Amino acid sequence: MKNIFNFDVLKTVFYSKKYKSDFRCLTCCRIQINKDAKINNKGIFRLGVKENLKSKLETRFSMEEESNFCINGDFSIGAGSDIRIFKGGNLTLNSGYTNACVQIICADKIVIGEDVAIARDVIIRDTDAHEILGKNHCKTKPIVIGNHVWIGTRAIIMKGVTIGDGAVIAAGAIVTKDVPANTIVAGVPATVIRENVEWKK
Repeated sequence: MKNIFNFDVLKTVFYSKKYKSDFRCLTCCRIQINKDAKINNKGIFRLGVKENLKSKLETRFSMEEESNFCINGDFSIGAGSDIRIFKGGNLTLNSGYTNACVQIICADKIVIGEDVAIARDVIIRDTDAHEILGKNHCKTKPIVIGNHVWIGTRAIIMKGVTIGDGAVIAAGAIVTKDVPANTIVAGVPATVIRENVEWKK
C-alpha cells in the first residue's frame, strides 16, 4: 500500500466545491489508498461515525491498486468498521448507513443501493479469499444489494448474492443465494420466512 493519508490530506484530496462532494473522516481512522486507485465521489461519505464519542474503535479503509470506489449519495460508515477494496475490485455506495464494526470485503464488485440500513457486525464479502481446487468453483462473484434493504445484526452476505428492493435480512442470517424483493429471510442458510413485507426506519 502507498499513500497513507491523514485527515488533512484526505480532505484536500476528496473535498470538491465544484461537485459539492465531501469525504469526511470523523474519528480515528486508518486509511490506505494506493496511488493507482480511483474514487468517484458524487455525494457525502462519512467514515468512522461514533455514537459514543469516547469510543476508541478504529475504523479501517483501504484500496489496493486498480480498485474503484464510487459514492453516489449520502452514506455513513460506523466506527470500528473494516472496508477493503482489493486489486481490481469495484465498490459502489448509494445512500444509507452502517452501524459499528461492519466488514465489507470487495474483490470483484459490490453495489449497495439507496436508503440501505446495515446493522452492527454485519459481514459483506464477494470473495472466498482462497480457492477450492476442482471443477465449478469461482472464488469471487458480485453482490448487489437493492434499495431500502435492512440487514440485521451479525448477518453475513456471501458472494454472488442479489438482494431485492425492500427486503429484510434477519439478525444472524447467512445469505448464500438471491433474496426476492419485499421478503424477510432468516436462518443458516437464509430462507424466506415472510413475503409482501413493508418496513420503515
